[in-house]
Amino acid sequence: MTTLIDRAGSAIATRTSRRGFLSRSALVGSAVVAAPSAYVLRPGSAYAAICRCNNQDCDCNSTCCDGYTEFCCTMTGENTCPTDTVPAGWWKVDASSFCTASGSAGPRYYLDCNAIPAGPCGPAGVTRLTNDCDCTCADGDCNNRKACCTAFRYGQCNQQISCLGPIVCRVVTCTPPWRFDPTCTTATATDNNTRWHHRPCLERPTPDRGTLPAWFDEGRWTLGFQRGSEADVDTYSFDYGQPGDIPVIGDWNGDGTHTIGVVRGNRWLLRNTNDAGNPDIDFTFGEPGDIPVVGDWNGDGVWGIGVRQNDSPWWSLRQTATGGPTELSFRFGKRHEIPVTGDWNGNGRTGIGVIRKDVKPDAPTSRWFLRHSATQGRVQLRIWFGYGRSQYVVGNWDGTGDQPAYVRLSGRWKMRKAPGEDFVFGDGRSGTPLTWQAGDWTPGQLPS
Repeated sequence: MTTLIDRAGSAIATRTSRRGFLSRSALVGSAVVAAPSAYVLRPGSAYAAICRCNNQDCDCNSTCCDGYTEFCCTMTGENTCPTDTVPAGWWKVDASSFCTASGSAGPRYYLDCNAIPAGPCGPAGVTRLTNDCDCTCADGDCNNRKACCTAFRYGQCNQQISCLGPIVCRVVTCTPPWRFDPTCTTATATDNNTRWHHRPCLERPTPDRGTLPAWFDEGRWTLGFQRGSEADVDTYSFDYGQPGDIPVIGDWNGDGTHTIGVVRGNRWLLRNTNDAGNPDIDFTFGEPGDIPVVGDWNGDGVWGIGVRQNDSPWWSLRQTATGGPTELSFRFGKRHEIPVTGDWNGNGRTGIGVIRKDVKPDAPTSRWFLRHSATQGRVQLRIWFGYGRSQYVVGNWDGTGDQPAYVRLSGRWKMRKAPGEDFVFGDGRSGTPLTWQAGDWTPGQLPS
């Protein structure tokens, strides 16, 4: 069988010069069915194809004929597996320029979305029979790659499903698939030939301001990608933490990207990426009941942690996101006031502050008392902003320095010194309020 496949690949190679197709080791599509024992093959073998342009009259040099499947976002607008499909396997490319962290390129992961079948399966666990999935160029366009043509599965994901249809489309992410889909295994397949496969729809919208809103709801995170009207807000959600945790966001490793974490009692569980998974940083600091605070106290680009002690005006801080003895200790504010932190003047250092609420629930009676450094001393900035029943958030909304915002129970945000200050984000509720946050996740690429 190996000899037959090699000869078939060689014969095809002599009749065409299409880029990416000249490979003696390429498998013709029918060979996958003929060799069911090769359940997990290298990606090049999975996508090899005869130049018939997938039932359409396309030139052999067209994208539709390159042997690979189109990205889902081209077909649906979303970089996720569409309805009636599931991820059935994945592969990666090394050192992708689309996935960078701390200035270096990292792996990029491609997942196949296989259709739910409408008929019996062959011995390889795949069938071409589906309810609504005909082999063609995606959207009937020769400039798009094929869709619903390749009956194949790598098998690292959703192994509990014994029979699946052909690959409908692909999704791509910079996060290892097993981190956000627990059905995926860590068995690795690599195809660096797909390194430059990309579509504009894979790129998240770039905000014209700095930090972006987020909320935390009993272990579920939702991060926002742009501000504006409710219709303009794009979100990404994942699970990390559990009910009762206190959410925090900061740049724990100095790579320029804010990432999430939770504080559980006095245990800090932080991640260096914005996705589900195990904590990258795990330590204890403070006492249960203390109010956690975070910030870049010395301006070195690496965020530290701290607490405002429970029912006390004392602050205890560390310069890094690590456990250990207190490095900065001082008094500021009063014990019943809400502690806040932010870079109030844009100097690169996180200052401190407190919010004093008056008793009137629906009047603008919240006063902010701020300092430009994490030190004891006199108030340097006073602001009247917010309502008594609001939640308070700090962010670099306009790219010039951190400014206050408040959020009503309805999910309506009011920002200070930001274009389009008043907008709705999130599913505000009248019962247990969501916990609102903000961060700058745009320097790194978010999972999709």
